[in-house]
Amino acid sequence: MNLAFLKHVNLSEQTRLQLRLEAFNLFNHVNFNLPDAFLGSPTFGRVTSADSPRRCQFGVRLIF
Repeated sequence: MNLAFLKHVNLSEQTRLQLRLEAFNLFNHVNFNLPDAFLGSPTFGRVTSADSPRRCQFGVRLIF
């Protein structure tokens, strides 16, 4: 689940500032990658990695 909070601040009639706070993988669930599909590999059929954990970012955008 991803979540974003946005706040628009009017600087003038034509210029706005957008403040963003975004969170990806909000509940920090494990998202496993696909199993190894190379037949000659010793890890064939095993899941050896997962996607990235929770990430948060803050952004500022000037709209004119």
